Amino acid sequence: MAMSYRIDQARGLVLTRIWGNFTNDDLRDGMSHLMADPRFDHQYRSLVDMREVSEITVDARVVSQTARTPLFAPDARRAIVAPTDHAFGIARMYAAYAEHDGCAVQVFRDFAEAEEWLGLR
Repeated sequence: MAMSYRIDQARGLVLTRIWGNFTNDDLRDGMSHLMADPRFDHQYRSLVDMREVSEITVDARVVSQTARTPLFAPDARRAIVAPTDHAFGIARMYAAYAEHDGCAVQVFRDFAEAEEWLGLR
């Protein structure tokens, strides 16, 4: 799996790292693992780091399904760092579906800007 996460309970934050070839299975499995983790709190903020992604083979149907899965609370801020055009487009698609359901998701090309928006700096 080309996706892992770390829960920082002290800061109320889920840090997700995605690398290599990011697939439909990676996205679905990563979300399933997080949902089942007893340390996870749906009120936590989220920071997804896509800076090491080399290829994306995630399709729009899976992006839509996962974005609309009620994993985080609607007011829990989620930032996605996606510096390449392809990653940025997929992340914006995810954000658009999540925003449609009232969720706070922003996509950034710069890691520091994402941290600032989440209130981590």
